[in-house]
Amino acid sequence: MFLFPDHQERFEQFIKQDGTHNKDRERQALFYVFTGFGDLGDRIKHFYDIEGRMIRPEGFEEVDLTSGSKALVELAFNLYNNYPCGTVVDLFANLDERNRRLALEAISLRFGITEIK
Repeated sequence: MFLFPDHQERFEQFIKQDGTHNKDRERQALFYVFTGFGDLGDRIKHFYDIEGRMIRPEGFEEVDLTSGSKALVELAFNLYNNYPCGTVVDLFANLDERNRRLALEAISLRFGITEIK
């Protein structure tokens, strides 16, 4: 499920810091995406308010993002609360193979799919 050792470690840190319930798949998917793409994990404070426990769409105005990282943030927001993000084709067109895998795993986590091939 996790793409590299630090991915799982950072994910667990964010879950603990946020106090995310183990059945809160929406936040788990959000944190999965952010911790799976190093640049986003380092910038999460721009996109998620830990104290308020909510996303910050205004983060798009605060941080310069590549098309791929923007697509991942939009996906994470969409998995969290159905934030508008364009089509699946639009999102995946901006992702390389590794980040497509990240996106698919996040979708699986959000919807409780236990195995994808």
